[in-house]
Amino acid sequence: MKGVTKIGTMADWTLEERAAKEKEWRQSLFTLRLQKATGQLDNPMKIKSLRRDIARMKTLESRSAPVPAGAAAGTPSGGGAPAAEAKAPTAAAGEKASPAAKKVAKASGKSASAAKPGAKAKAKAKA
Repeated sequence: MKGVTKIGTMADWTLEERAAKEKEWRQSLFTLRLQKATGQLDNPMKIKSLRRDIARMKTLESRSAPVPAGAAAGTPSGGGAPAAEAKAPTAAAGEKASPAAKKVAKASGKSASAAKPGAKAKAKAKA
């Protein structure tokens, strides 16, 4: 394809050349978007091509970026901390508990009304 820069070619560039090219492409993309907004753009496919070239450049940068020391291999979050548990869905004080809240309450051994926030306060007020 004409106008498309291959990632292999980009890999051969120095960091300064990559930064200069990316800056140039971003400026060209801005100009093309401005032309599109004013109805002066001749070839709208240039925008798509530039966006993809910029994405290729970012992909190359992320591949060649060093891995942080605390990051575990193969984990996208970078840390070894376990994922936080999901909170159970709850209903508002005056609403009935949703079916999802009832399932969570049943699994945790609580009644559906206990799963609702403010249910304890209402129970105390009645007593």
